[in-house]
Amino acid sequence: MRPHTTSRTSLGIFSPEFNQSSYTNMKLLIVACLVAVAFAAPPLVKYGPNEVVPIVSQANIVNEDGSFQNSYESGDGTKVQASGVLKSAGPKEEPAQEVQGAYTFLTPDGQTLELRYIANENGFQPQASFLPVAPPIPEEIIESLKYNAAHPEEDNLP
Repeated sequence: MRPHTTSRTSLGIFSPEFNQSSYTNMKLLIVACLVAVAFAAPPLVKYGPNEVVPIVSQANIVNEDGSFQNSYESGDGTKVQASGVLKSAGPKEEPAQEVQGAYTFLTPDGQTLELRYIANENGFQPQASFLPVAPPIPEEIIESLKYNAAHPEEDNLP
């Protein structure tokens, strides 16, 4: 009896050991991989409304002194208004713009929300009832801050 030797060229889908069920299993594996890739791909459809929302009214006024007013209202009830002026700010009294405005919009459940803001040298400061509010500072921390302010000499200890 001759010893059984297998050459590298006899392995693969053309070898006698590769039967029909192996071929079917390979097809199923390829199809399963393609399905997995298709499900893992990001969706082609962007989420959101497909309709164009018309602008119902719009105003834009820019003055030579740097002040401005602009506003618009869209067909879905969104309203935006802003006005700005140049003012002196900072230690060098450099010109800085201060903008005040408001956004009004409808939520998906039909509720009207409004956000008012001011933006100046102190940053953007929004005000609205729906914005999150930080919890109050604990009394112990307030007392500690008062103590530290009253005893600044203790900060310089080695």
